[in-house]
Amino acid sequence: MTERLYQHDAYLKEFNAQVIETTSDGVMLDCTAFFPSGGGVQGDEGTLTSQSGETYRVMETLDGEQGILHRLDHQGLRQGDAIKGALDWQRRFTLMRYHTATHVLTGIMFKDYGVRVTGNQLTPEKGRVDFAFETFDREALEEGFRRSNALVAQDLPVEISFVPAEEAKARPELFKLETAFHHDYSELRLVDIVNFDVQADGGCHVAKLSEIGKLVLTKSENKGKANRRVYFVLEQ
Repeated sequence: MTERLYQHDAYLKEFNAQVIETTSDGVMLDCTAFFPSGGGVQGDEGTLTSQSGETYRVMETLDGEQGILHRLDHQGLRQGDAIKGALDWQRRFTLMRYHTATHVLTGIMFKDYGVRVTGNQLTPEKGRVDFAFETFDREALEEGFRRSNALVAQDLPVEISFVPAEEAKARPELFKLETAFHHDYSELRLVDIVNFDVQADGGCHVAKLSEIGKLVLTKSENKGKANRRVYFVLEQ
């Protein structure tokens, strides 16, 4: 299995690793700082460079049963090869900002309005969140964005911790998605916006809220009964 370096240090831009498996699509490494697509967040891109100096572009990063697959632009790496990985950092940092911003927004909507999130999709260009409004309230949504930005202005720290899975599952407030938490791990990773919100989450986040910037609501769509799709962008 691949050691997930990003879960302990989301600011790690480069790392050394060894190829443990190759496929027609790419390679798996013994450890990686590349976040794989999951939880509605796009996976990382970047490069792997061999000891001979050949560079392979990481086109996509995917999570599999045996580890994290780095899909490459061409073949050539072999099992046992030592590589140096480097993230497309600007892209990753933007996704981190969107991910933490989503925790802020969904935390506000859940705490203040009892509205749960049913799904999300985050890219470097925009964020999308699906909210389960029993009755859609545009004013409440706009106020939720105002309160989110007021919270960001407080510049709260974001801390990471790990707890036994059974302990986490006994705390329903850790799970904001209406769907079940599917990761069958012995321990779960918690993302804590200190003094505001804690969620079970395996992704990458900024270390303090001021790095997010400003959340700007761009539009909302009716996607069926009790489902409102909300789009937003981040401004510095």
